[in-house]
Amino acid sequence: MNTLKTVVTIVILLITSTVVNAQTNDALLGKWETTYDDDGKKIHMTYEFKNVKGKLKCYTTSAKNNEGEEKFETLAMEEIKIKKGKGSAKYIYNEEGENYVLKAKLHFENINTLRISYSYWGYSNTETWKRIN
Repeated sequence: MNTLKTVVTIVILLITSTVVNAQTNDALLGKWETTYDDDGKKIHMTYEFKNVKGKLKCYTTSAKNNEGEEKFETLAMEEIKIKKGKGSAKYIYNEEGENYVLKAKLHFENINTLRISYSYWGYSNTETWKRIN
């Protein structure tokens, strides 16, 4: 019976630590990837969340399509806040070379899946980002 209690306690502690990690900005640190459909062409974008001078920021680091990969670093999100698996950020959306700052909602589906929702010009979108490291 003591062995069963020990196993149950360990499982509860593991679940609790996973949930706690998903509740803070640090849970976002690292590289993430999503896929966009651009006029029938798939584009794989890679992003990286970093602490910069004590503030969490997200950068686009590469774009890959059938013609190859382009590496670069541009600011994608700032003023990022996460608490209890949900949060907000300013999402920088680039349309034809023009940057637009949009209010975004962040939601952890699990520790490796992040949903980002935003609206612009009456159009709503939700992106699903997957952790890659």
